[in-house]
Amino acid sequence: MREVSDFISFLQLIPLVQELKTPRRYSPERLQALQTKRLRKLLAHAGQNSPFYQKRFLGHDLGTCRLADLPTVTKADMMENFDDLVTDRSITRTGVERFIAEPSNLGTFYLNRFAICHTSGSQGQPVLIVQEPRAMMTNFVAQITRGMKLSNERTPHLDRLLNPARVAILTQRPGFYPSAAAFSYLPKILRPFINILRLSVFDPVADNVAKLNDYGPEFLTGYSSSLEVLAREEEQGRLKLQASGRLKQINNISEPLPEATRQRIRSAFGANVYDQYAMGECMALSSGCPAGGGSHINSDLSILEVVDKNNNPVPAGQPGSKVLLTNLYNLAQPFIRYEIDDIVTMSTETGVCSCKSSFPKIKSIEGRGKDKFWIDDCGTIRDLPAYLFLTGMHHCLELSEHQVLQTGVNKFVIRASPQPGKILSKDRLRYLVGQSIDAEGLTGLLQYDVELVDQIPRGPSGKVARSQNLYGPPPAGPAAASIRLSARNSVNGSG
Repeated sequence: MREVSDFISFLQLIPLVQELKTPRRYSPERLQALQTKRLRKLLAHAGQNSPFYQKRFLGHDLGTCRLADLPTVTKADMMENFDDLVTDRSITRTGVERFIAEPSNLGTFYLNRFAICHTSGSQGQPVLIVQEPRAMMTNFVAQITRGMKLSNERTPHLDRLLNPARVAILTQRPGFYPSAAAFSYLPKILRPFINILRLSVFDPVADNVAKLNDYGPEFLTGYSSSLEVLAREEEQGRLKLQASGRLKQINNISEPLPEATRQRIRSAFGANVYDQYAMGECMALSSGCPAGGGSHINSDLSILEVVDKNNNPVPAGQPGSKVLLTNLYNLAQPFIRYEIDDIVTMSTETGVCSCKSSFPKIKSIEGRGKDKFWIDDCGTIRDLPAYLFLTGMHHCLELSEHQVLQTGVNKFVIRASPQPGKILSKDRLRYLVGQSIDAEGLTGLLQYDVELVDQIPRGPSGKVARSQNLYGPPPAGPAAASIRLSARNSVNGSG
C-alpha cells in the first residue's frame, strides 16, 4: 500500500516540480515577464481582499504602476494592522496568538487551513506569519529543485522518490520559529522524498556527532556557528562524514557565512557549502550558489530591493542600508515592499552564472552576525548560542526589541523594550528565559538580569546589535577566567 501511496504523491507533485525547476535557466526577458505576471496577480489579490492594502494602494493603478511607486511596509505596520492586512477575514491576530500559545498545535493547521510560524525576533519585534499549504509546498519544492545537489536534474522528483534525500538539520529545538515550523508542516506529499534527522544546537556536541555518524546524511543544514563546530569535530576525527562518502552538500542558514568559515567547513567535509539567504517571511527567497559562494534570488517567487535609508535603490556591488521584500507566492498574508534591516550587497556579475542559473546573485549579507557567547560549565569552556535566550523570548509577543549582553563569566544582561501601547513584564521575561535555560540542563549555571528600556541603543550603522559579548573571548581554562574576571572587576572599581 505504501508503494501505491508514494506513486500517487509522485504524480501529484510533478506539475509543481516542472513549474519551479525550469525558470532558473530562463532568459532575463522571460524571467522578467514571469515575475511581472505574478506581481500583478499579487497586487490585484491584495487590493481586492486586504483592507490595509486597499487604503495603501489608493491612487495607484495596480495593473500598470511600478513596484517602486508603492509605499513600504514595516514590521510595526504588519503587526499593528494584522487583521486588516491578511486577505482572509477569518484570520485574526488574537486567534493566531492563541493558537501558537499551545505548543501541541505545532504542525497542525490554524482554522484547518493555514500553516503558522513567527519570526525569531532576532532583529526586534516578532512577526506572525500565515501561509496556505500551497505556499508551504512552494518553499520545499523550490529548495529541492534549486537548492539541493541532485544526481538526476532532469527528473529530480523521480530521483528522490527512488532515493529519498537523507537530510540532517542542526538548529533550535521544535517551536513555531520558521525553520522548525517549516519542517513540522512538511507536506505529506513530500514525505516519501525526504528523510530528516533533527538535531539541537543545545545538545552536547558529542551526542550530535554520534547521531550524525550513525545517520550518514547526504545534506547537512545548520547555522554557520554550529557548522564550524562540526567542522572542528571532523578535523579532529570524531565526526566522520567525509569518510562515509555520502555527504554531498552543506547548507548555511540564518547567520552570515564569512569566507574563511566557508572555506574551513568545505575543507573539513570535502563538500560544497551553500549559503541560503531566507527568512520566515519568504522561505523560498534564494538558493545557495554552488559556484563560489553567495546565493541566487528566486526572482520568479520574490523581489528583493536593496536600498539606502531613504528607500532609494543601491547599485550592485555596494551594500544597502536595508532591503525591501515582496513575496510573490504568499497570497494569504501579502508581504509587499516589506522592510528588513539586513545589509545586502548584490553581485556585479551579469549573465548566466557558472552554476547555470540566470537568477540575480547576492554577493554578501551582513546584519545578522552575533557575538559568540561562552560559559564555564564545571571547568569546561563551551559555546552558548544566543538562541538559548531567544527561545524563551519567542513567547513574549508584547516584546518590540531586545538585546542580550555577556558581561562576565556566565553573566548576561537582557535588555527589552515593549511594543507601543503594550506592557512588558520583567518577571515574565525572566520566567520564560529561565524555562529555556532549565530545559537545556543549565539550571543554576547562568546569572542573568532583565532590564526594561524604552529603546535599545543603536550602533554607528543605525542597527541594533542584538547579541554582544562585552566581556571578551573565552580564556584557555577556568583558572584564567577567574583571574581575568577579578582583573576586570578591579578596573571597574568593583573588586
